[in-house]
Amino acid sequence: MAGTKSPHKGSNALLRISFGWVGLVFLAVVWQLAAIGINKTIFPSFTTSIIAALHLATSSILLSDILPSIERTILGFFISAVIGISAGVIIGHYEVARKWSGTVVDFLRSLPTPLLVPIAVVIFGLNGRMVIATIVTAAIWPILINTANGTSSIESTMLDTAKTYGLRGRSLFLRVVLPAASPQIFAGLRVALSVSLVVMVVAEMLGGGSGIGYYISNAQQSFNIKGSYGGVIILGAMGWMFDTLFLMLEGRILSWQRGTVGGMANA
Repeated sequence: MAGTKSPHKGSNALLRISFGWVGLVFLAVVWQLAAIGINKTIFPSFTTSIIAALHLATSSILLSDILPSIERTILGFFISAVIGISAGVIIGHYEVARKWSGTVVDFLRSLPTPLLVPIAVVIFGLNGRMVIATIVTAAIWPILINTANGTSSIESTMLDTAKTYGLRGRSLFLRVVLPAASPQIFAGLRVALSVSLVVMVVAEMLGGGSGIGYYISNAQQSFNIKGSYGGVIILGAMGWMFDTLFLMLEGRILSWQRGTVGGMANA
């Protein structure tokens, strides 16, 4: 019957979560065993790295480097999302815009992001704005391209039907175009979120002046191996946190789509 929930859904979700943690435990065990056979001076054990990560998260590094990195990643991702979705909808909806912008988009997204860091340093200096600008230059493309593809693939009959009901301009985009393209938009957003984290680290290492990437780079140069591995674990935790929160948000926003599909399947 429509609307009934399978009694196994809750247990299946717990099973998937359990498998995820089992994978992490397996990785930790492999790391710990590998450290036994390798010089711990250059490859500290998992427990040593975890302790170093906890020390970073509870020291002044939290305010001076970790939180600024989180803020830069979120802000760069948000700016990329606003620009990428807006431009992607226009490019995908209007064929003229798609033809005129195709070559420009292909050229700009092919530029290696690390090569843009020196330009950003010249324009913004060694600060957080440089890191944010560098994030935007990389994270905007998966959002823009996925949004354009999702928008251009909307059936013309759907748009024509909406127009017969008087939907035009902003109402058409907000009530028809964006909901129809939202699965592909969120796929691009998730890729862009991981790209934002990676580019943030690269930009901070090359000239951020502060941040977790800057800390890891300094720790390596000063032979603080434990600190650098602790910073890597902090980065992994940040990536897990970002992805988990994003999937929760995506599940809420796209719940109408799963409900529609489920309703059709159970009808």
